[in-house]
Amino acid sequence: MSHAQPAGQAPARQRHGLSRLGGWTPIRAAVLLLGCSAAGAAPLSWSTVANSADTMPGSSKTFNSFNQPSVNANGLVVLRGRSKGQDGQPAKGIYARDMGQPGQALTLVFDVDTTVPGPNNTSYDGQLATLTEFPAFPRIGKDSATIVTRGQSNPVWTYTDANGTETRAGTSGVYALHKGTAKAAMTQLGAAPGMGYYSVPGAPAGTKFDQFPGAPAVAGDKIAFKGNFTNGTSMTGIYFRKITDSAPTAKTKVVADTTMLIPGQPVGGVTFGSTAPPSASAEDVVFLGLDNEEHPTLGGIYRAPLAAKPPLETLVTLSDPVPGEAAGTSFRQIGEALSYDGRFLGFWGAWGDEMRDILLICPTDGQPDVVAYCQATYPQGYATQVPVHQGFFVLDTQSRQLYAAAKTGATYQDFLYWTFSGKPPGKGDADAEDPEPPRWRSAAFVSAFHKSGAKAQVAFKGRLATPQTVDGLYLTTVPAKNPSITTLVDTTTPARQIDPAGPAGAVVSAVGLEREALRGPWLAITASMLDAVTGEAWAGVYVTKTK
Repeated sequence: MSHAQPAGQAPARQRHGLSRLGGWTPIRAAVLLLGCSAAGAAPLSWSTVANSADTMPGSSKTFNSFNQPSVNANGLVVLRGRSKGQDGQPAKGIYARDMGQPGQALTLVFDVDTTVPGPNNTSYDGQLATLTEFPAFPRIGKDSATIVTRGQSNPVWTYTDANGTETRAGTSGVYALHKGTAKAAMTQLGAAPGMGYYSVPGAPAGTKFDQFPGAPAVAGDKIAFKGNFTNGTSMTGIYFRKITDSAPTAKTKVVADTTMLIPGQPVGGVTFGSTAPPSASAEDVVFLGLDNEEHPTLGGIYRAPLAAKPPLETLVTLSDPVPGEAAGTSFRQIGEALSYDGRFLGFWGAWGDEMRDILLICPTDGQPDVVAYCQATYPQGYATQVPVHQGFFVLDTQSRQLYAAAKTGATYQDFLYWTFSGKPPGKGDADAEDPEPPRWRSAAFVSAFHKSGAKAQVAFKGRLATPQTVDGLYLTTVPAKNPSITTLVDTTTPARQIDPAGPAGAVVSAVGLEREALRGPWLAITASMLDAVTGEAWAGVYVTKTK
């Protein structure tokens, strides 16, 4: 994926439908007086998980870049990293380090030399198919060491189809490290003989998944994921599958798909038009489902138990009131990235009709084909609009109180960030990670976790409303009698305040977090640093304790 400079951002993405109506309890919008300014950098002590000086486990190369990490409540951090492309292909993989125990080393989970977890019977140069790419950030169980990631590869399974033709299949899958064993939680092998447990539930027998967009989630001894498939037309849904040793052929179960009606409709039969990749606890799963991804008018955030044919519970809808806004003000957009700990749900939302013009400039690094396509298609940049009124919100699913954690206005200008990604025409194959033509996409970044009592901590990424572009990571608590927002790190922070090994004159140049960045007392982030005078660059993954 090629990344542009962060800019304001528009709708977040989602997908399809349900005929089972779940229970719905009206939420109560809690009005909080949000702090009008972000406080100075917090006096937190950061520890380095990995940085540019570290040799990558399983390789002689050093790290060059990192994606946003995830962490469990015990301080086990999982991250995706890669080296430079010098001297052949870059080293890249998924790595983990236990920061809850002193002296623990960074370890390899999966890399591009790892044999794809079975089923795998297809060899290349005398070796069974290996993983070649990791398209999404890895995730980890809240209270477990189970790690899950998406992986790409050459075809892993060779078989003879019903017509007697030799067929090779399986270039994408969802792979987990569960109790020390690597497992294929989900694959594209649902059409292969004897592989029905990987097929799409509810679809004609032998229907395989085409792709697994986004980042799958750990749900206890199960993995929850978004799956796309074709059944006459392109369809999608939310699914889960058990990965225990005692159930190696556990069937895939559906939570919601495009054949299902959106819950709570007074009249009519509108099905989900889109569903977004889920988040999960050990007991249940949450996801965003809408009637129309680009221009939603119906839908919201839903929760379901991890069970066969689960009922859907409505948590938040587009028609719900926005906390702290004038009566009658409801959400016009809800972001797809949900942070969920089993009780507290964090998400991005927008309201009102006011829009702000922005110009997106093509990236200069990333996948060469994608960068070249962007620069050829948008040589002068891409003009678009973002909502003026945006915010991060937290729902207490026990009390049904909905809190505003932060809003745009005097302090923050934007919470949306853009990337340019997709498959350029004539490049890759039909099973490519993202088969759609390249386009600009937006995302918002928030992580919420139970703090104590009925309170949640919330970490989020935002851009300040200042003449100078400043992006930062911020921390707050909801609800609070005297709300305040603390700056954790931003793009004015000296590098050595985060990493003593960073370049002496460098300043933080980019920051990132994901939906599982905040777990228990732990917060895990990524940061890049740059000395503007010498050009020396640095990057790393870092943790701190917030309570």
